[in-house]
Amino acid sequence: MVEFKTPVLTDYKKFAQFFFDEGEFSCEMNFISIYIWKTIYENKFYMDDKTLFFKSSSEDGGYVFSLPYGDLDYGMNLIFEYCKSKGITPNIWTSQGKRLETFLKKYNCYEVIPERDNFDYIYKREALATLQGKKYHSKRNHISAFSKKYNWTYETLNSNNKQEFLDFSEKWYFDKADPFDEGLAAEQKALKEILASNVGIDYKGALIRVDDNVVAVTLGSPINSKVFNIHFEKADANFLTAYALINREFAARELGEYEYINREDDLGIEGLRKAKLSYKPEILLEKYSLMYRGE
Repeated sequence: MVEFKTPVLTDYKKFAQFFFDEGEFSCEMNFISIYIWKTIYENKFYMDDKTLFFKSSSEDGGYVFSLPYGDLDYGMNLIFEYCKSKGITPNIWTSQGKRLETFLKKYNCYEVIPERDNFDYIYKREALATLQGKKYHSKRNHISAFSKKYNWTYETLNSNNKQEFLDFSEKWYFDKADPFDEGLAAEQKALKEILASNVGIDYKGALIRVDDNVVAVTLGSPINSKVFNIHFEKADANFLTAYALINREFAARELGEYEYINREDDLGIEGLRKAKLSYKPEILLEKYSLMYRGE
C-alpha cells in the first residue's frame, strides 16, 4: 500500500541513497530543493528499499508524480496501482537525462511536453569563478567599479555569522516580498529551519560585507560530486552589483571540487531569464511533463 509522507529535515540521509546520482544535473535531485517547495507544491514522497518518488499538486488542481528514482519499473507499477485506486491520472514530471531515455523506451503511453519556464541553468564552475573572456567583460567591469567604490569583504557562512546571515535574509524578504508571495515565504521559512537544524545537511554559504554591513548572501548544496545547486542568493537593493560579486566569489572560494553549478530555473520571469542567460549557461537542462494518454 502506497502511503505518502511530507518531507522533514531528518529525511535528508534517507534520500541520499537515491539522490546522489553522478549522471544527474537537475535540482529535483536535491533534498533542499524538494524541502523548500514542499508546501507550495504539496510535495509528498513514498520510499522503500527499492524506489523513491514524489507526488505534487499540479496547476490544474490534480496531481503529478516524479519519475521514480531507483527501480524504475517497480516504482511505475506502484504509481499506476495508486492512481487506479484513487481514480486519478498518472502524469509524470522529470528532466532530460538517462532516466527519461530509459523510461521512454519502455513506456509509449505518454505525451512529452517541454516546460521551458522550469528549465535549469547549468554553468561551468570555472566560468563563473573566473568570468574570463569577452562574454563576461561587462560583469568584470561592474565588479571592478564596485571594488573601487566600496570596501568589501567575503566570509564563509559559519556559526559566528549565521545570525547576521539570517537577519539580512529576513530584512531582504521584509523589504522585497509581497506579504502574499507564498514562494518567498516558503524560501525564508525553509532557510531558517535548515540553518537551525543539526541533522547533518551538507550545505555551504557565504556573505559579502561593505564596511561591516552585510549586503549579499548565498547558500547551496550538492546534487552530487560534480554538480552544486544554488538555492538562495540575495543582495541589498542599494548594492545590486553584489549579486555578481558573491556569485563569482562563492564559485571561486567554496566550490572548487565541483565541475558544474546549477542555478535552477527562471519561473518564466523575464528579468530573471535575462540575468541567467547573461551568464552563458553550459547546459539549459530541459524539464518535461509526461501526460498519460492511456494504454
